[in-house]
Amino acid sequence: MTRDERLLAEAQAGNPVPVLRFYGWDPPTVSLGRFQKEETAIDRKACEARGIGIVRRITGGRAVLHDRELTYSIISPANHPLFPNDVLGTYRVIGQGLLAGFQNLGVAAEMVSRSGRHAGLVEKDAKAPSCFASPSWYEIVVKGRKIVGSAQRRVGGAFLQHGSILIAYDPVAEAAVIRGGGAAHAITSLKEILNRDVGLAEVREAFREGFRAALGIAFLP
Repeated sequence: MTRDERLLAEAQAGNPVPVLRFYGWDPPTVSLGRFQKEETAIDRKACEARGIGIVRRITGGRAVLHDRELTYSIISPANHPLFPNDVLGTYRVIGQGLLAGFQNLGVAAEMVSRSGRHAGLVEKDAKAPSCFASPSWYEIVVKGRKIVGSAQRRVGGAFLQHGSILIAYDPVAEAAVIRGGGAAHAITSLKEILNRDVGLAEVREAFREGFRAALGIAFLP
């Protein structure tokens, strides 16, 4: 996430090339939204007992337990022709890449509008501590259950959007460290949908190809 911040600073300074990153987490880590109060959002002692790290994101939104997931991040000048110059338009375009990635894995995901229930992108209110328990303006869901949690920051003519693509989900672990976490009825994962273990490399390649095809771009490694 520090690298994401550095890339955002480079975009603000005039780097014209959008960047797509994928990464995983070792050890598992809770990230707090930039406006959240740690004492009401998470249980620090439980994190320490489980060997779970704690970081604070530069984006808003709720706490996320990053473990069995692929994290994506996109950093770009706000006026780049690939993206509309507004939060929701950018979110929709990036959502098309996410949907294509799920399709490559054989998962029938859909993007659902939650207009009027905006809570996950640039929202300052932190009453519901868990990101995945809170609706966003546009959600990626499978059979009505959330499988991606995203957040966006726009500053100085550039934006960063990043999010968690759940490979597996442990509601017990989430509930132990995030207050209000563990919403198994509202959250799903690739492992649950595909009924098999899914490797990080397989997911990364599916989404890399999904973004390439959906956005009509070629990557420069």
